[in-house]
Amino acid sequence: MIQRRHFLGSAAIGLAHLAMPQRSFAFSTAPNLPTLTWQCDVIKTTPHTRSRRNPVVTGVDVRPTGDLIAVVGDDHYVCLYSVSEASITHQSKQHTDWVRAVKFSPDGARLATAGNDRRLLVSNVVDMEHPIIEKQHPVAVIDIAFSPDGSQIATVGFDQKLRIFDSTSGQKTAETGCVCGDNHAVAFSQDGQWVAAGGRSGKIQVWETQTQKQVAVYKHHRQRVRSLRFTADARLLSVADDQVVCLTDPRLPKTAIKMPRQSARLFAAQLIDDRFFATSGSDNTITLWSLSDMAGIGILKGHTGTVSSLSSANGILVSGSFDTTFRIWKPELDTIVQVDGTTGGLANRQTRMPDGWRGLWKK
Repeated sequence: MIQRRHFLGSAAIGLAHLAMPQRSFAFSTAPNLPTLTWQCDVIKTTPHTRSRRNPVVTGVDVRPTGDLIAVVGDDHYVCLYSVSEASITHQSKQHTDWVRAVKFSPDGARLATAGNDRRLLVSNVVDMEHPIIEKQHPVAVIDIAFSPDGSQIATVGFDQKLRIFDSTSGQKTAETGCVCGDNHAVAFSQDGQWVAAGGRSGKIQVWETQTQKQVAVYKHHRQRVRSLRFTADARLLSVADDQVVCLTDPRLPKTAIKMPRQSARLFAAQLIDDRFFATSGSDNTITLWSLSDMAGIGILKGHTGTVSSLSSANGILVSGSFDTTFRIWKPELDTIVQVDGTTGGLANRQTRMPDGWRGLWKK
């Protein structure tokens, strides 16, 4: 994956948003949003096999220091890309089938990967050729997550199990049942007290990490949940095939905020900082949102295939796509003007939906 070029998005039209009341409803169609002008580097994947086919990207993750990006795809390889050197520093075929998930440990010293070959591998970044942990699963593994202190790794996949492993010894420390047999998303809360999972049923479950006692189970999606992220205040951000972005406090699931229905299936969600998050999906775009009022801010264009994965750290946002590229975006968050305490552009472009318009909303 060594082909690299620079890209600058189309001219911005201006920033507008729709401030959403805190109700468990969603618009039937998404509002038009301006195109953001964030500069990015585009890196094209290169074939590793005789097929001469560029591999699609199914997972990306940025090391917390922002200097290294891990990239995985359907070619079964794990690649490390140096941001400062603008080149691949490591590539190896550690898996024997599609690699679905990749995560750096919170300290950045280890890398975990998993996929269709039913294996979870954990390696030291300085010695990727010799995994320190290899755990065989009975089914394909679709998503993985490190606990905030790096001591545990959670996995979910094509069965009704959430599994948690000690990240040093590889010993399984917990296993609990899920409501469906096709789970695509798992996440720890930022304080490590909770762990959540979601999948094909549209239901999301949240447990206490230590006791596996269920905190909540709720269904705010009609189709497969693809990605989960906890905010700093323990609310849970979710996106799904039903084109809906949702923010829920697991302790008060009936107060969930659902955003306008998007134009395509949603594959990934990623917090950028404590103010903004991004989502992406099958319409080949990335949408930027305000976390404080759940307002849509703008979109990033350039990918020509489903944007399957997002990651962010140390001032950069990375997107991976089925178009066989990954992009390193330089967010220009300081250009988003604060007007009257809300996120948006020019004051006369801001719109707040009055209470009398709630008849236009639908469950």
